[in-house]
Amino acid sequence: MLAPHDQQRFARHLLLSQIGEAGQLRLCATQVRACADADPRAALVAYRYLERAGMHVSTQADGEVIALPSPEALHALAGRVELEGAAAALAGAFAAVEAIKHALGVGTSATLGALCIGTEAAS
Repeated sequence: MLAPHDQQRFARHLLLSQIGEAGQLRLCATQVRACADADPRAALVAYRYLERAGMHVSTQADGEVIALPSPEALHALAGRVELEGAAAALAGAFAAVEAIKHALGVGTSATLGALCIGTEAAS
């Protein structure tokens, strides 16, 4: 059961049939981390979304690995240096949504083309 302050914090999630209280408890129990060669800008965006969703973000070797592009792949996604910030925001938000779907066991997996890194062996 969620504490009263968590009920208030996650009020919108609790109203969604895809999440509800059981799903929010799963999100709050999930720990994630970026793969070792993930672009740090995309990882920061993903971490912000995931923390707001209630997930625990780790920089250590524990936690489920979230798929994020490497700096080189992010550059390819952006196409131009000036667009890398926007590409990082897109890739980070996309990775966060995929991690949330995975934690909740809803939807189907998707990728941003061949740019996303899958899972990796524990470092």
